[in-house]
Amino acid sequence: MSILTFVRRAPLQPREPGARLVDRLGAVETEDHIVLLGGEGPELMCELLRAGAPRVTHLCAHERPDAASASLVVIPRVPSLDWLASALPAVRRLLADNARVVIYAGPSAGAQTQVWRILTLHGFVPTRASQRTDPRVLSAELPMFGLRHAV
Repeated sequence: MSILTFVRRAPLQPREPGARLVDRLGAVETEDHIVLLGGEGPELMCELLRAGAPRVTHLCAHERPDAASASLVVIPRVPSLDWLASALPAVRRLLADNARVVIYAGPSAGAQTQVWRILTLHGFVPTRASQRTDPRVLSAELPMFGLRHAV
């Protein structure tokens, strides 16, 4: 007679809305400090912590972050292009050397082009647009050479 053992597992929970964005960020456990800027912060914070991120901070638009304190800034929602243009000087100030910004640009190709244009005007260099998985997730970094503007 054989003995069968059944292990009761917790039912699968639906993934949080930010989980797809976290999947496109890469290895978050290697990031020193991730800062979320703007909406959808608490849910995305939970997803990043579950994925192994050591330190995650959510900032509202009116808060002034410490200079050069983040290795990754994530903007999960761009309310408007004007908002993004006004937020990028603070993002520049927030990023440490060799850091990057990842932005969910929205569903339209026109919005993605405008976001790339605004990033370029603020001194960011595109690193990748995840064309195969989701072309709406844009990633850029500040070059190590040249002047950085303190805001």
